[in-house]
Amino acid sequence: MAGLMAGMPSLAQAAAKKAAGKPSAPRGLDVIVLGAGISGLNTAWMLEQQGLNVAVLEGRNRVGGRIMTLLDQPGYPEMGFNSMAEGYGRGIDAANRAGVALEEVGARYRIGGAPGLYINGQLLSREEWARHPANPFPDAMKSMMPAEVVSTLIAKHTRLKDWTQWADAANAPLDISLYEWLKAQGLSDQAIHLANDVSPYYGSNAYDVSALMLEYNDGFVKAQFAAGPKSLAVKGGNLLLPQAMAKQLKGDVLLGKEVVAIETTATNATVTCADGSRFTAGRVVCSLPFSTLRHVHIMPGLSGVQARSVATMPYQPLSIAFLTATSPFWEEDKQSAGMWTDGVAGVVTPQRFGKTPEEISGFMVQARGAMAHYWDALVSQGGKENALAAIIAQIEAIRPAAKGKLRGAAYFSWVGERFNQGDWAYFSPGQVAGVMGELGKPAGRLHFCGEHTATGARGLEGALESSERVALEVLSA
Repeated sequence: MAGLMAGMPSLAQAAAKKAAGKPSAPRGLDVIVLGAGISGLNTAWMLEQQGLNVAVLEGRNRVGGRIMTLLDQPGYPEMGFNSMAEGYGRGIDAANRAGVALEEVGARYRIGGAPGLYINGQLLSREEWARHPANPFPDAMKSMMPAEVVSTLIAKHTRLKDWTQWADAANAPLDISLYEWLKAQGLSDQAIHLANDVSPYYGSNAYDVSALMLEYNDGFVKAQFAAGPKSLAVKGGNLLLPQAMAKQLKGDVLLGKEVVAIETTATNATVTCADGSRFTAGRVVCSLPFSTLRHVHIMPGLSGVQARSVATMPYQPLSIAFLTATSPFWEEDKQSAGMWTDGVAGVVTPQRFGKTPEEISGFMVQARGAMAHYWDALVSQGGKENALAAIIAQIEAIRPAAKGKLRGAAYFSWVGERFNQGDWAYFSPGQVAGVMGELGKPAGRLHFCGEHTATGARGLEGALESSERVALEVLSA
């Protein structure tokens, strides 16, 4: 994929055109960027490279957005963005420019083999699962583990001839629910629930996510594998990347500035924050997730597809617990350290970031969809300790060797995080084809970026793609 700097000649041309006839006297802010995640920080940097005065406002008391590293825990566990593929040309360029080192981490997750499958608390081998009476999959899929079914079917039966054209209006007939698509593949309701809804890759369940989005994601992932097999992360924690990017900026990066209103006129744009502070500039670039933006008063208001998307776009329910172990119970019971469960324990992934790649520094436990909401309900009833205790109790019940050897080190809910209210954006049936191109269009002097507006990439690469588009847009206005 093209690197971040590929767009810079066009940026320079746009800036030169905009600068023609401008006075050389000192001026105020040219652009206010809302959000100090990767897309916002990169937008600010590119605009500054073309001579614009830029300030970044961030509601949190940290930079990074959906990049969140627990720097005080062993192995620097990632509660958000985890790694980038070799095809993330923009991401690799950004890391090199920021002076942070990348290391290969993919092999660490392959050590120790596949996670154990625990159905109703019972450990089952692939062979045992294939003939288990609770296995609801069609005969041809009986030997598939639940977590393998959806991705395997999508990869084998994708209807997209060109994944890069996923958002084209011509693909509207493909923009159906994943549930409808899986039913067409011969899966029963029980099979769909186990294969998808227990731990959905995207969405809360198969009803609320577009199959077209998963087909697009399949194409994007295949393109990444074609570029190379490595998975790269920032040495010392991914949070070091946005921290370094923020330090590269000339203008202010102001934390604790929760945006409550954006007003644009024919000549400028004004942002009002919850603390009463106000900032005015020629233009505003908003990288806020729509889940947050829908609570911001925008004057004049948005309209059409864009307004509906801001009001309705869903964000991934995801809660994460980080556990540490006082002794290697997995060596005692001689089972895989990883676990895929259909219960409260969610999906348990060993983190091998100790002194050697083999050493387990902790366990990342994830709950998605309905289980994420259940964990969060436990938190609301008795605090984070209540949820952590329930998770550990479930692991101990199905892994007796773990009893008394696990400690709840951290808990984080992306739904409960007020500046995101869910992790990544996903698209419901009917929200993709013919719609995606409208999401990032400017509304007067208000411009938009962020992964949710990207059409050619996902994750960090999508965030950077969107920043390139919006920077050119601002400079060409």
